[in-house]
Amino acid sequence: MKTSPQIKRRLTLLMLFIFLACDKEQDETDVSVTKDEEIEELTDPFYAVLNEKSSLKDYWDLFVKDAIRSGKQDPGEGRVVNIFFGTEPDFASGVTADHAGRAFNICDNETVSFEIIKSFWEDFTIVQRLYTFYHEAGHARYKYRHPCESSECTSTPDDYPIMWLSVLPGNTPLEEFIRDKENFFKRNWNGIRYFNCSEN
Repeated sequence: MKTSPQIKRRLTLLMLFIFLACDKEQDETDVSVTKDEEIEELTDPFYAVLNEKSSLKDYWDLFVKDAIRSGKQDPGEGRVVNIFFGTEPDFASGVTADHAGRAFNICDNETVSFEIIKSFWEDFTIVQRLYTFYHEAGHARYKYRHPCESSECTSTPDDYPIMWLSVLPGNTPLEEFIRDKENFFKRNWNGIRYFNCSEN
């Protein structure tokens, strides 16, 4: 057959390419494995719409759908929604290395306003981004506070509710987020507390 030498040549080139690709430096391999694992871990079709290039608006749209399917009303209905990237942590205003964002106007029922620190976001996995986004939305929309502030915390919980930290380890599985997210919408976790807006 005339095509047989062409096929053999292509197979030989393919094998050579595979061999050379496997011979790259270890750190490059680690990066590609991490990205592959991240893609594989987002197996729930609801969250699979997110990828590395998803915008804050994409996350808000997903948050709205998630709230509604969890029995809540549209969290943005009747409110001005203002979600944006901050440039760097503003340590003077209470944002620390354990915080990847900040909510604004928490007691204003006409707004949902929060920032995500861009330098954190760019380094986060999609699951870390989900935790951070829901955490800040929890402050801005539902008036959730942290179970304890850093000066009050005497122990680490067995599991971390969404409102505990906005920065979780990169290897946190999607299944853990889904469990925590369900408790988040049900207002069901140890140490739940709210901002007191009656003084304003």
